Amino acid sequence: MKKAIITGITGQDGSYLAELLLEKNYEVHGIERPSKGKDDHRLWRIFGIIDKLSLHDCDVTDSEHVESVFLSVMPDEIYHLASNVQPLVIFEEDKNTFDVNFLGTLNLLHVIKKYKDNCRLYSAGSSLMFGHACVSPQNENTPMNPTTPYGIGKVAAHHFVRMYREAYGVYACTGILFNHESPRRDEKFLPRKIAMAVANIKAGKQEKLLLGDIELKRDWAYAGDVVESMWLMLQQDIPDDFVIGSSELHSIKELLQIAFRLVDLNWQDYVVLDSGLLRNIEYVNLCADSRKAREKLGWTPKVHFKELVELMVQNDLELVKKKK
Repeated sequence: MKKAIITGITGQDGSYLAELLLEKNYEVHGIERPSKGKDDHRLWRIFGIIDKLSLHDCDVTDSEHVESVFLSVMPDEIYHLASNVQPLVIFEEDKNTFDVNFLGTLNLLHVIKKYKDNCRLYSAGSSLMFGHACVSPQNENTPMNPTTPYGIGKVAAHHFVRMYREAYGVYACTGILFNHESPRRDEKFLPRKIAMAVANIKAGKQEKLLLGDIELKRDWAYAGDVVESMWLMLQQDIPDDFVIGSSELHSIKELLQIAFRLVDLNWQDYVVLDSGLLRNIEYVNLCADSRKAREKLGWTPKVHFKELVELMVQNDLELVKKKK
């Protein structure tokens, strides 16, 4: 039986990946941030499988913490998903954002090289590594031009992954992930914010939905599909990096149309545009060219945009109904 560690197991991606690995008969260990006392709210995504997991409190930016957990498990695979994810660009937290997104990767690479160099590492990258991209869509060879602490930290981690792979022979790869959503996404992220607002409006619990620029387009995939690509990357004979996304651009307006139509409402009657919600830095041409993943991994998205939006809205309709 293979043993795997998932950092960030309580997040959206971590929960889906844990389910996938359990289905494949892995012994799954999860790393979560240390907290004061028991905090069940952080575990809601994994409540259904928690009795099948081994959870470890660990600060991934602390090399001693990482080493201790690694030595107690001695895993065959590590999926490093923990990161400081924010829907808004927050420059005031630049050091913490960089440390979480970079040091965690470096600490994991270090213990693999030191204690078990045949352990395989997956590191989650981001489309924000491309920043203001010079071409669209973006593939593995597109120049990276990060303009946020988050993107810069991810690029630094990506370079270290490649260095350890080439210089030390460590099996390590980066999945450069474009936007991916699900019913398990936090409500602070736009697609889930919209899905929950639609459910609340339909139930008479909310009157309006405030949004910024609804003409913006994004490459949205389903998180359940994306985690399959993570596992596939670590099953290849030769480690490599892959861009992962739907390879389609859809606007926020399209998302609104699908979501409100599902409950027989006109989005224009409820959406209010608020200039205060516009971001200082916005990206308009980030779209994944995932041909390499499709050809080499055999990976392809199964849930498409319309299905994804409907899945999220239906989930939140049920949640709102249960709260009555």
